[in-house]
Amino acid sequence: MADGRGRRGRDDCGVEIRIVLDRAEPPAGRLRVVRAAGQDPGPRTGQEISFTGWLGLLRALYEVTAEPGPGARPGP
Repeated sequence: MADGRGRRGRDDCGVEIRIVLDRAEPPAGRLRVVRAAGQDPGPRTGQEISFTGWLGLLRALYEVTAEPGPGARPGP
């Protein structure tokens, strides 16, 4: 479970980011954001994001943890 202490999002609640590895070297798999019961679903809730390599994993994590704003853009 990701620990978001010190940084809070719009709804001020925590989320769980589940990472499923299909391959370890180089890392490849997918991740998904799971919100607690009773929380409003976020834009990425339940959607799986695939990644390949360490930079791909970092990009996928950034996509689900970045605050929306003027510079926010969806991934490829």
